[in-house]
Amino acid sequence: MLRKKKTAVFLSGLVLFSVGFNNCAQELPLKELALAKSQVERAERLSAEEFAPEEYSEAKKSLASANEFAAEEKASDSKKSADYAISKAYDALEKTLPKLAAKSREEAVTAIDAADEAYASEYTPEEFKKAVASRDAGETKLAQADASLASYLREDKDETAKELKRTVALQEYEDAHNSFVEAAKISQDAKKVALDRSGSMRQSADEVDALLEKAYTYSKGGNPAIDEEKAKIASAREDIEAGRLKTADEKIKSARLASAALLADAVKDHAKNRNMQAREVVEDANARFSELNAETYLKSNAKESYASTQENLGASNESLKASENLLEQEKFDDSIAQSEEAIRLAEISIDQIETLKGKTTVAKKDRKTVENDTTANTTTTTNSPEETTDKASSSQVEELTGGWKRYTVEKSNPADCLWRIADREDIYNDAKLWPRIFEANRKSIRNKNLIYPKQKLNIPPKTGKIGKAPKA
Repeated sequence: MLRKKKTAVFLSGLVLFSVGFNNCAQELPLKELALAKSQVERAERLSAEEFAPEEYSEAKKSLASANEFAAEEKASDSKKSADYAISKAYDALEKTLPKLAAKSREEAVTAIDAADEAYASEYTPEEFKKAVASRDAGETKLAQADASLASYLREDKDETAKELKRTVALQEYEDAHNSFVEAAKISQDAKKVALDRSGSMRQSADEVDALLEKAYTYSKGGNPAIDEEKAKIASAREDIEAGRLKTADEKIKSARLASAALLADAVKDHAKNRNMQAREVVEDANARFSELNAETYLKSNAKESYASTQENLGASNESLKASENLLEQEKFDDSIAQSEEAIRLAEISIDQIETLKGKTTVAKKDRKTVENDTTANTTTTTNSPEETTDKASSSQVEELTGGWKRYTVEKSNPADCLWRIADREDIYNDAKLWPRIFEANRKSIRNKNLIYPKQKLNIPPKTGKIGKAPKA
């Protein structure tokens, strides 16, 4: 370092010395010394010590010798050492620059690919374009440099022309290197900006997840295509975390298209099924109501109850008709809502009818309903073969370990069913959780629409994995 500073100061002094004594017989080689210094520094800046250590070391030593000879005013020796330093610096650059340009090109390509994966072309398009343009400029310069170097190597007659070609080739390699370095830097900055905006992509994944979850609910988890798309979204989330936003975006867009079709099919099928189920429940309610003797009830103190039952039943029939009309118009969500209302009103009507009868009767026709998002289906309680009395037995809730309970089905008015059991305050206080009871008692409940008095049901905790019930 001290030697470099000394040389720089000495060279500055030499310029003044040359101006004052330009008529000396032998002038110091200021031009050669300056050129040698600039080329050795250039070789150092461009990593010649890594790619051409021997040539760089020789150039550095010769430059030091040239400076020492100049300090001793040995002009001839100084010039020879300076010329040799220049020659070795060029040799070092000739060996270094093609390798350096190739390395920086690889780094630029890698950086651009990473920015592209981070979807910089979408989030920072202008910067991404600049990076690509800089890489392309480097490619052009690199091709020119290769051609110029080949021309230099073929030249064997005119030494001046040969050195000129080498100088041009080295500059073109350096220009290519600089373009690649710039491309890599722009790409890295663009990638960082793109990754900072990945939140919107996560939100998009959440939206598709919601669509698939809705389709999953309507299809009751019975469609493998839905599972496949859910797995695709999970994979997209992994890509987001790894910075592969472009790949993630492609998966999310693909899943979004598929989820829309899957949801449409699931809603359509669910609307048809729910309409059919509503029809069965309403028909059951109509059949039960037709068994009542209107005159008997209208002349009794149950007149208002009878009128209320008739009103609810009429409303359930109207909702059923609306559901069918909407189904024909392919307004499936509205049709489902009307089916739900028809079922709700028919269920109320059936409870009222049974209350009017004053006793629980065996249903003439099993009411088949299935779970839905807003109202749990009704499960008809019928008498077991040995049940011959109309007297209702008392319900029992037995506390078990691990938050489990055991419930003994009772014969009551209205009749016990899974959703009514789930709705009890001492069970879940939420009718929609009845499927947990059914799932925990699959071995003893073959038909979820039928449970029997004195039947013992295991009640799992309100939340968490159901698992197995404790023995005691």
